[in-house]
Amino acid sequence: MSTILVIGSTGNIGSFVVKELIKRGASVKAAVTNSDRGKTFFSDLPEVEVVTFDFLSPSTYKDSLKNVKKVFLVRPPQLAHPKQDILPFLQAAKSAGVEHIVFVSLIGVEKNPVVPHHKIEKYIMELGFHYTFLRPSFFMQNLNTTHREDIALRNELFVPVGKGKTSFIDTRDIGEAAAICLTEPGHVNRKYDLTGSEALTYEDIALIMSKVLKRRIEYKNPNVFTFRKVSMKRGMPKDFVNVMSILYTMTKWGTARLVTNDLEAILNRPPIQFEQYVKDYKQEFVIETQHEPD
Repeated sequence: MSTILVIGSTGNIGSFVVKELIKRGASVKAAVTNSDRGKTFFSDLPEVEVVTFDFLSPSTYKDSLKNVKKVFLVRPPQLAHPKQDILPFLQAAKSAGVEHIVFVSLIGVEKNPVVPHHKIEKYIMELGFHYTFLRPSFFMQNLNTTHREDIALRNELFVPVGKGKTSFIDTRDIGEAAAICLTEPGHVNRKYDLTGSEALTYEDIALIMSKVLKRRIEYKNPNVFTFRKVSMKRGMPKDFVNVMSILYTMTKWGTARLVTNDLEAILNRPPIQFEQYVKDYKQEFVIETQHEPD
């Protein structure tokens, strides 16, 4: 039986892809940069084969790709130059006999040739793979990762989005959709725009979080210059803050409000609602220490 290689297997999408594939009886290789940490991470899933993989170390390609016909692919955020960073792996995958790649891209990527995802999609098609491009909107899980400290310690949503709406998607749904596309027919050479079932303002989000967490979460809505200054003061890397500033400015202009039914069509059920996400991740937003606002 051929195997599915999951790249980014411990991430906030890949980890759910692995679990969903195992549920479906697939043979899975989980690509990790550190095999010891990877084996610990997947200790409750002994069926998973953990393999050491690094895009920038071609010596790791051979073992990772052995007996692999399908690949789940995400781009590590730090790899910003697809021709140097990603293309060598794609070429090796083609030579090794990989037939189908499911790639997590970006909603609106077809209109934005500057982002790395655009070039990766192009390389996958040019090399002749069967492909499925999953183009999701903003992740709900960004709130319990990137913005967790603001919410947990300061009871605030500190983003410069104005009244712009966002069709948030739960990464658990993306993981399940990817597993379906890798194991069921009908998804080859398709491009899906994946969103939640509703577009919410950050005022809406603050109200829902306040209700579920039983404490007031305030939407601060700073201007973009204040957002950059305060975010860097709080320890976020400058390059990351710059990217967020661009994305949130675009969101303010209405670019993130699109709602599609692609996800529901793949899953054959409604997407996870934002309120359910907050309930499920409630402990992530618990105040651990009292902290005076900046």
